[in-house]
Amino acid sequence: MNARVGLAELTAAVAAAVALGALVVAGVGCANAPSTLVILQNQLVTPDMTTGTCTPTEDLDSALLSGTFDVDLDKDYPYILHPLLESRLPSLQTADGIERNSLTLTALHIEIQAPAGVSPDWPAGCPATFDAPAPLVIDPQQTRVLTVNGLQPCHSQHLRQLIKDGAIPASSAQPVYFTLAIQAIATHAGSTLESDVFPFPVAVCAGCLQAHFPATPMCIDTPKPNPDPGNTCNVAQDGPQVLCCVDPAGALVCPAPDI
Repeated sequence: MNARVGLAELTAAVAAAVALGALVVAGVGCANAPSTLVILQNQLVTPDMTTGTCTPTEDLDSALLSGTFDVDLDKDYPYILHPLLESRLPSLQTADGIERNSLTLTALHIEIQAPAGVSPDWPAGCPATFDAPAPLVIDPQQTRVLTVNGLQPCHSQHLRQLIKDGAIPASSAQPVYFTLAIQAIATHAGSTLESDVFPFPVAVCAGCLQAHFPATPMCIDTPKPNPDPGNTCNVAQDGPQVLCCVDPAGALVCPAPDI
């Protein structure tokens, strides 16, 4: 049975714990305080032009409101999420400065929700619901950002097949949004905390992020260097467009080589 504790009650319990010198949590199992652990938004990540690294920031101005996922590139890519989390617990420090009210994140629970009228029938080994490991400590009043796969490469493969079968349209002119329902799971003083579910919509397409698609040029004919290298953090998601090419063996190469 889940023991659900209101925020006011939790604050009162924390104050009592300060007086006792320890945090007392009533009950065993799941203690779920509303708005104690919050997913604020999903972060937009762009590469650092100096280092080439793709490190998400905790900047509230870097929200990505929805995503785009091209499932018809040179291989099966994941769709990467960067959720920004916040702990709204008050600080509770011991006399020697040890924080007793930190949250230990254990996983990000993800459920892939198909749009109305679409039955993906996900294959064995590629479920619609899964837990992405997310070991992270969040101190009181702190924000932290994670990097996890919201869609796995196997989901990309299956979505591409659904497009080939006509179950969903390929073109971004008819966007089909799959919703990633995200929930953070953490432990706190022997109990489990769950955030509210954060929905993030992702438009799925085939070729919509490729420059010149479907007239993909041969690699020998593409400009050097490539003027459209795409999203160097993950070429399959969110843009900008990427110039791909076809090699002499007939295989797609994304992005087209610079030399």
